[in-house]
Amino acid sequence: MGFLDQLGDVAKSIGKSAGDFAKQVGDKTNDALEINKLNTKISAENAEIEKEKKKLSDALFERFSRGEDIPQEVREFCENIKSHLINIDGFKEEIEKVKAAAAERANNLKEEAQDKADDLKDAVNDVKDKAQDIADNVKDAAQDNADEVKDAVSDTVEEVKDHVEDAKDAVSDAVENVKEDNN
Repeated sequence: MGFLDQLGDVAKSIGKSAGDFAKQVGDKTNDALEINKLNTKISAENAEIEKEKKKLSDALFERFSRGEDIPQEVREFCENIKSHLINIDGFKEEIEKVKAAAAERANNLKEEAQDKADDLKDAVNDVKDKAQDIADNVKDAAQDNADEVKDAVSDTVEEVKDHVEDAKDAVSDAVENVKEDNN
């Protein structure tokens, strides 16, 4: 049984080591969570400090803007802020100029498009009118041709009638001649 006892001791040792390792991992996870919570609290406090600094700087700049006396070491920062605000105003003016130019270009494009649409409409109407004129001319020519054909057919029919009448008379004369010769 010596071997199985040793094997059992090794298994117990491995199980104990695994349990110790799991406990260490759990402890480290808890430590990491606690550190993360504390870092979150530090970030929140820093955000509050930044808000208070902004309020302080806004109050000092407001006093500077009104011409009130402020500490000399703060005056330079206020002058820099004033310079940046002037730059921002200039940029806003440039934005308005760009917007105005864009609006003017858009309006010009709209007018050009309307003019081209009107030109196209006029061209279509011109083509329509020309097509109508051509159709009317073709109709008139067809009517004239039909009238000419009708007249030609009528004339030909009259000629054929005359020829038939002449042939009939000739046959009647021939029949009469034959009758007279037979008598």
